[in-house]
Amino acid sequence: MEPAGVHVAQARRTTVTVLSQWSVPDALAEDARLVVSELVSNAITHGSGDVRLRLWHDNYELRIWVTDDSAAPARRRRAGASDRGGRGLHLVARLSLRWGTADDGRTTYAVIPTLTEAPPCRRTTRSSLDPTC
Repeated sequence: MEPAGVHVAQARRTTVTVLSQWSVPDALAEDARLVVSELVSNAITHGSGDVRLRLWHDNYELRIWVTDDSAAPARRRRAGASDRGGRGLHLVARLSLRWGTADDGRTTYAVIPTLTEAPPCRRTTRSSLDPTC
């Protein structure tokens, strides 16, 4: 999608539709919708080029990847009480089991647990786009 603010709403709608097709519970889908909204907003505001959203789900977790063409990785910042922005990645961190950047800073990902008990941590040598721990 082109980097325009109107596409944040489109990304949220797409996420809700896909998660509904996957029979993801409403509470989890709402958390994922908020995470997608924050990550896509950040990519549009602070990134460059087209923004790409990818979702993946299994019995243990939901993974969200948002990619743009900027090599500057997403970072949390401190927002003052009167600041209008700067809290998005704090929300992502609270709603996610883990989050981070990959692909030399071009991708920001979040992993949301889908079960109350997560599987044992699986250490692998896969690419950083497939964070398993």
